[in-house]
Amino acid sequence: MKALGIVAIVVSALSIVIPVFGASYLPIIAGIMALIAVRQEPTLAFVALGINIVNVAFLSPILLVASAVAGCGEEIVSSGMDIYNSFESGTMPSFEEPDCGAGSMYWTYLSIHLVAAAVAGVLSYMSKKA
Repeated sequence: MKALGIVAIVVSALSIVIPVFGASYLPIIAGIMALIAVRQEPTLAFVALGINIVNVAFLSPILLVASAVAGCGEEIVSSGMDIYNSFESGTMPSFEEPDCGAGSMYWTYLSIHLVAAAVAGVLSYMSKKA
């Protein structure tokens, strides 16, 4: 299990420098490995989970950008068409900020890692009690 904890830390550290997959898939894989290793090597597991949380929360703006693009694309197009149609009809356009739910992908990935850290804390506490 010590080797799995070390591999989890290495994958977590590599996920910081890898652009797209480092923000989405690699931290989840490293988190799963850390959850498996938490009973035998809690220190290594918590270091890997901490690196994942810092990476997703602060070092991965690609999650916010991808979420904004995925959620806002259709809203922006429909708002643009409304403005264009109002100019054609001669009325004053209403400029409203589109409500696109940007950030939902960010909060999903961050909550996955926070839940993994909470589960790891429970598993570590339970193994110390026994």
